[in-house]
Amino acid sequence: MTFIAKLSPRDKQRSRLYKAEKETKAFLRDPLPSIVELQGYVNSILKSRWLQDHFGSRMLAPITVRGGRSKGQRDADAHSFMSEISMPKWSRSRFITLHEVTHIITERYYGQDMTESHGPEFATFLLMLVGHFLGAQDCHDMRDAFIRNCVAHSYREEEQ
Repeated sequence: MTFIAKLSPRDKQRSRLYKAEKETKAFLRDPLPSIVELQGYVNSILKSRWLQDHFGSRMLAPITVRGGRSKGQRDADAHSFMSEISMPKWSRSRFITLHEVTHIITERYYGQDMTESHGPEFATFLLMLVGHFLGAQDCHDMRDAFIRNCVAHSYREEEQ
């Protein structure tokens, strides 16, 4: 008997999405310097009626926030199978927290390894979360940056 490992889809628009995010005003604005503040923000996202209405009860499982290591780990990271996000000091803002939470929500919604990590589904959900939790102007700013950087998504403003 032979088992064939399923490979995750190639993450084709990762660099374009990161570039677009860095062009937005919200990128490092609204700092949340402590893990306690980050965890409180994540909990408020998960408990929001909006999230429940848009994504259903499977999104309600807790997500744990951990601090990033000072050596060896430079990037914020999400581990959906552990429902955990890791946030180094530089990354501790509302926007980057939404980015990492969106990874977990996307994988919970579609299934792990079913979509590109930064693909159109992720980009659409990120725009939705930014629009609701940071506001329409930040969402519009990010959507414009996505357009300039050719980041595929299916977001429509009436989804808010």
